[in-house]
Amino acid sequence: MQVSDEIAVELLGVNKWFGEFHVLRDINLTVRTGERIVVCGPSGSGKSTMIRCINRLEEHQKGTIVVDGIELTNDLKKIDEVRRE
Repeated sequence: MQVSDEIAVELLGVNKWFGEFHVLRDINLTVRTGERIVVCGPSGSGKSTMIRCINRLEEHQKGTIVVDGIELTNDLKKIDEVRRE
């Protein structure tokens, strides 16, 4: 698949805390349609938490996550819309 200019996933200033522990700190990421990326880092650095936030298995506390042009918020209708696509 060829990489397009269309953005598939975008994170803008995403932050996530577990109590006092700041797991995701001001994360910015753009993944274009057809692009493949690798998320790597040491254990406990937030890789799985970031993916769980994109999939809405975890809620982020600050910032914006957009999947296929739909901003993921606490509105469950939007989450269901993204998952249907």
